[in-house]
Amino acid sequence: MLIRKKSLKIQERLGMRIGIAYGTSKIPVVRSVREALEVLREIYNSGFKAFLLPKDLFSRVASPSDLYKEYYGDLLNIKNIAKKYNIELALYNSSLPEDNIKLDSELKIFSSVASVMDCRAFIICPTFYPRMSHEQATKLVIYKINEIMSATRTQARFGIETTGKVNELGSLEDVIEISTRTTGTEPVLNWAHIHARGAGILRTEQDFRNILDKVRASVGQNWLSNAYFIFSASSYGPSGEIKQIPLSESDLNLSYLIKQIMSLGIKGTLMFDDPGREKAILNILTELGDMVR
Repeated sequence: MLIRKKSLKIQERLGMRIGIAYGTSKIPVVRSVREALEVLREIYNSGFKAFLLPKDLFSRVASPSDLYKEYYGDLLNIKNIAKKYNIELALYNSSLPEDNIKLDSELKIFSSVASVMDCRAFIICPTFYPRMSHEQATKLVIYKINEIMSATRTQARFGIETTGKVNELGSLEDVIEISTRTTGTEPVLNWAHIHARGAGILRTEQDFRNILDKVRASVGQNWLSNAYFIFSASSYGPSGEIKQIPLSESDLNLSYLIKQIMSLGIKGTLMFDDPGREKAILNILTELGDMVR
């Protein structure tokens, strides 16, 4: 109970929901409705207010019609429990298929799932045309997102996430361009990916501010009222991200981001993605509390 109160107080002072990705230390990646409900209860008891659902939970859904015939009740169950606990949901799929027919199917399935569950966003990496030139891939991604948004009329937004490898679509500039040329989308800043793409570019508080100012100038001032950040850690080299590592081993300074969130009055969601799940986040609660006083 003390941990919950402390966590809620920190989020109140920060002005952002703090969330956990995929699962907890007990259930690292949720793969069933039962596991999802158990994780939501654990998140609630820890005082966190957002959860990023993994694609693994919906791996058995074969088509949009299949979704409504067999899984609709399960989705409503998860949605209702999350609403009861005041936990914001988002859905994540970082590895969409290159094949156009399979791509259309997955985009429609997952955007429908996100809509039924009243998710804040369906978050994707814009990397599903890897064999195309950068310019052509960007055009196709923009076209495909607009096409799916028009066809499904989903209520959930598409979150376009920055990616970590230099040779793939998903730089900050790419994400801004895609977000501004599509309907129903928003940029999702994965700070570890931005850092890795720049071979350790985020060294000072001003470096974080420069990123935020760039997005604000391109997307609009209103973006600051409901931003979505993912804070994780990666090892990196000249080509960008190599692999995920624990936050405790990162050279990213969380305090720089927190100071800029408070300085600019940013609201929204701060999602933590760490192999240690909620235990890793609970370990930095004291540090967070000191930052937001």
